[in-house]
Formats: sequence, structure tokens, C-alpha cells
Amino acid sequence: MALRHLFLFTAAGLACATAAPAQSVSAAYPESVAAALLRGGYKAEVTTDSTGDPMIQSAASGWSFRIIFYDCENNRDCQDVMFSAGFDMKDGMAMESVNSWNRNKLVGRVYLDDENDPHLVHFVSGLDGMPGAAFDRLVGRWENALGEFASFIGW
Repeated sequence: MALRHLFLFTAAGLACATAAPAQSVSAAYPESVAAALLRGGYKAEVTTDSTGDPMIQSAASGWSFRIIFYDCENNRDCQDVMFSAGFDMKDGMAMESVNSWNRNKLVGRVYLDDENDPHLVHFVSGLDGMPGAAFDRLVGRWENALGEFASFIGW
């Protein structure tokens, strides 16, 4: 099944090659985000969320994460993305630890869900035509934040 998704993704990417330059990354073209992830050696499975908006399942350094698309019009032409990873902790996380983490971080802010499980997120507004090298740097900083946070919570 994964090969089928990869084939469909590749075919979709080739079909949209004229719509979005190969090295440019834009939330309006989820396949451009997935292609940039694949070029960087990451997993990238384009799916949809519960409202039908695009979403990408990926992983970095052994940690799964999602890229969720926002400000979409009819499940297309999205403007923004958010990198997100959740951690299901037996006893949850204390707010003091969340504040300690967030106080010094620009990439990878934490919030707690209703079970006090932490979610690491990074919102990117106006992802439109970002050069591939800049996106690679963004993903590298996200991967670094994932690893640091996993260490921070003893995961």
C-alpha cells in the first residue's frame, strides 16, 4: 500500500510540476512540501485530516510527526502549515515544565492536551514559494527541536 501512495504522490507531483517550481515549497501545493521532505531523506505520506484538508505524515530521528495545512479554501489552496508531534505520557507533563521549555524556544512550542500529554508544534504562516534550501533549514530546526524535546521529557 505504501508503494501505491508513493507512486500516486510521484504522479501527482509530476502532473503539478508546472504549477509549482520543483525546488519551491508552498502550502498551496502539498506535494511540493512532501517532495522537499523526500529530497531531505524524510518519509512523506500525503493524506487528509478530518475536515478534508491536506496533511502529511512524516518522521525525523525516529519520531513521527504531522504537517497540518491551515487556511485552506475548499480543502485546497492552503496558506499555512503547522508541524506537530504528540507524546502520550503515562502521568502527563507539568505546566511548570511546559513553561520552562517554552521560555527559551522559538521552534517547537509545547501545549498540553486534556490528559496533560504534551504536543510539540511549530506554526509557519504564509508558506508560499519558500526556496527549498530555506525549507530544508526549517525542517532541520524542527528535527532538532523534536530530539531536544524528547530528551527534555525523558522519552
